[in-house]
Amino acid sequence: MKMNIELNHWRHYFGGVALVLLILQLLTGIFLAMFYQAGLETAYASVQGLYKDFAAGAWIRDSHRWMALFIFAAIIVHVVRSLLRREFLNYLRSTSWLTGGLLLLPLLALLVTGFILPWEWRAYWFMEMVPNYLAAVPLVGPALKDFLINAFSLSRNLVAHAVILPIIAYILIDFHVLAVLRRKRLNLGAYLIKHGLLSLPFIIAIAVLAFNIPTPTEDPDIIPMPLEGADIPAPEWFILFLLQPFLKFDGAMASLLTFYLPLALFVGLILLPYVFKGRTNWQQGAPSRPMGKLSKAKVLTAAGSFLIVVIATAVPFGTLYVETHVSPTLGCNSCHNVMMGARMGIPPKAYKDRNIVPLLDDNQWMVEHWFYPQVAW
Repeated sequence: MKMNIELNHWRHYFGGVALVLLILQLLTGIFLAMFYQAGLETAYASVQGLYKDFAAGAWIRDSHRWMALFIFAAIIVHVVRSLLRREFLNYLRSTSWLTGGLLLLPLLALLVTGFILPWEWRAYWFMEMVPNYLAAVPLVGPALKDFLINAFSLSRNLVAHAVILPIIAYILIDFHVLAVLRRKRLNLGAYLIKHGLLSLPFIIAIAVLAFNIPTPTEDPDIIPMPLEGADIPAPEWFILFLLQPFLKFDGAMASLLTFYLPLALFVGLILLPYVFKGRTNWQQGAPSRPMGKLSKAKVLTAAGSFLIVVIATAVPFGTLYVETHVSPTLGCNSCHNVMMGARMGIPPKAYKDRNIVPLLDDNQWMVEHWFYPQVAW
């Protein structure tokens, strides 16, 4: 009799939870795409229309935004669980491990492109920051930065967010999850129903957050305070965490901490099965035994396993909070609004022209203005 993995490893479910949330993200994204107008002078107004013309439009839009945070939370727990169970030692699952790691790239790109689409001032600011970050790419960084600035348009950003990146993500999901289900002859519908039920607490939390902490998009009727958003969890934290070292360092050290170190960590993780190729597979060598009744030792083992997962998961989330909680992610509209003479949704004269505002090339100033707009002007 095989060991009941679902009873022993409740953490096994978080990959399925992430998949269910991705499906819901796709459905809410389709709804939002029906009302979005990808024009420099129409995009923000089309997002505002969801708040003014549809009773549930704002709630769906904010649910779509908050869901991104929970997707990455589920993925982090899933990664921690996989590392603790040393699944990288199972060379037969190396393809699943590799595609799971690569899947992070289109998901991060979806977060970036989705953040830009509303085209309020923080979206514009982020559009200017992303090319600066990618300028650290070896050899091609400066050329990549110029290309992204010159080639950017909201319509291209929409195509990337709604078509190209979802297709890439689906291909990787097929190799990472669906192929495994087909190989094990498991029913996809039953898999989604089971994980859908397990996702209900997260879905309820998303719905509550979307209702109580919406993104301010009703300018000039509702204008946030300048520092609003500090200490409030937001999906932007995952990107701002990569940029945060610019606040303390510059030059080569900033590039090392913001780009090269995360890249090395990412590459190291996805290559683990190939580094340990040929090593003894602890899962294949473990003898099968019936579960039987829960003994005191098993209860203590389960409690210890739970504690390890909690601690291992709390480290990245604690770091995210400590480094980014002061960011006023919702307060851009306080200064950049109609009442202040700077209309939301209309790009400034410096749009894509670094000669007008050279500070746009200053990574440290860009991030300082994001985190401390009342200090860095």
